Amino acid sequence: MHDLPGRTRGELASTINVTPMVDVMLVLLIIFMVVTVTMPFTVQLPRARTAAPAAEDRVTLGIDDQGAYWLGRARVPAPELPARLAAAYAPRPGDHVLYLKADHGVPYAAVLTAMEAARAAGVLRLGVITQQVREE
Repeated sequence: MHDLPGRTRGELASTINVTPMVDVMLVLLIIFMVVTVTMPFTVQLPRARTAAPAAEDRVTLGIDDQGAYWLGRARVPAPELPARLAAAYAPRPGDHVLYLKADHGVPYAAVLTAMEAARAAGVLRLGVITQQVREE
């Protein structure tokens, strides 16, 4: 057997070869990165325990489970939404708050359309109406 320089016969190597461990860790990292990106994003919307009672004198935009828009109690087609919101805020020069009441299963695109229409109508703040959780 050949002697290695710097070592005496029978002496164990005092270094650990970490290359296989690094290889395994990199493979695991890549697998987790791929799986995390492909996992579906699911979220269960929360209910608020501190929901405030509804005030009567405010502009409320509702979105039902079908994605239809309601301004107060009147149904509004999506293309008319910016104009109808602007008309609702015309007599309220200092009020730039819109209260949004959307069904928990409504698609996010419908909420985004409502937010864009509100911004086009001059709304500066958006409040979200939640349902108060009742303790049983």
